[in-house]
Parts: sequence; C-alpha cells; structure tokens
Amino acid sequence: IHGAIAKDGLEGGLVGTNDGKIVGSYARGTITSQAKQGGGLLGSLVAWNDDGGAIANSYARSKVTKGGTSGGLVGQNDGAISASYCTGEVTATTYAGGLIGFDQAQAGSLNDTYWDTETSGITNPSQGAGNIANDPGITGLSTAQLQSGLPAGFDPTVWGENTNINNGLPYLLANPPT
Repeated sequence: IHGAIAKDGLEGGLVGTNDGKIVGSYARGTITSQAKQGGGLLGSLVAWNDDGGAIANSYARSKVTKGGTSGGLVGQNDGAISASYCTGEVTATTYAGGLIGFDQAQAGSLNDTYWDTETSGITNPSQGAGNIANDPGITGLSTAQLQSGLPAGFDPTVWGENTNINNGLPYLLANPPT
C-alpha cells in the first residue's frame, strides 16, 4: 500500500481502525494529518489498533507527520502486535513513539516488535511507545542492525532479507515489495 487512508482524524497507511487481524502486510509512503492543527491518530500501518485488533508479521516504511499522536507502526494500540517493525520518520504534537504513539494494551500484548532508531528520528531507545518509557516487547534497532539479519522472533519461513530487496531490510517472502 502506498499513501494514507484517512477518516475523521484516524489516518493509517493501511487502515484507520483495526479490530480484526492484519497479517503479512506492509505500507509505505507519507501519512500526514488532515485534522485541524495537527491532531488525530497517525500510524504508518494502522492509526488505531483497537481492543481485539491484532497485527502480526507486518511492517511499515512510511513517514508520519503532523499527528497529535503518531507512531511508526501504530498511532494508538489497544490490541496485540507481534513480529513487526517500522522505519519511517515520526513527528507529533502530543505523543510520538518509534513503534506506537500511545500504547494502552494489556501487558504481554507486544512481542518481537522493532523500530529503526536512525530513520525514525526517535533515537531514545526507551521511546518505542510515546506514552510509556521502556514499553516491554518493543526494541529500537539501528538501520545496520535491521539489515544484518532477521530480528529475534522473525520466522525465516515468513521473512527474508536480501541486500537487493527492500534496501536490505526484512521483507515478507509471500508479499515482497514492488
């Protein structure tokens, strides 16, 4: 998916609100808030991962700007996320997180999730979520670390890595980038 899908201040590169399952997906492009004065929820993949929503084996390489709450993968998370990563630049007026802008999911809902501390502009390794320092299950990695082998928890039957594909970053074998 390239670009943003927007509705009422919920802007995500793939969907605005997820209350189901997103598996094996990716998004890239630029997501910019259409809400007045830079409000709303913005996420490179999903603006709001609602309670009951699950994201697995997915990634985003999108720039997220001018949101009230912005995350490199998800703007607000109330659900579960596993084996996923993001690399895009993140800016916000209220909460900005490398992976999640505002996380209020139950403990243990995040597993093997990563963000690029160089390309995101979120260099503080404790800022994987914008509202919780050192949110368990989120890890910041450098670009070189993301390109040097699959991150922990990424299944090699699902994910691949090749210097000539996706700028050397992990990609989905069943859904390679175009």
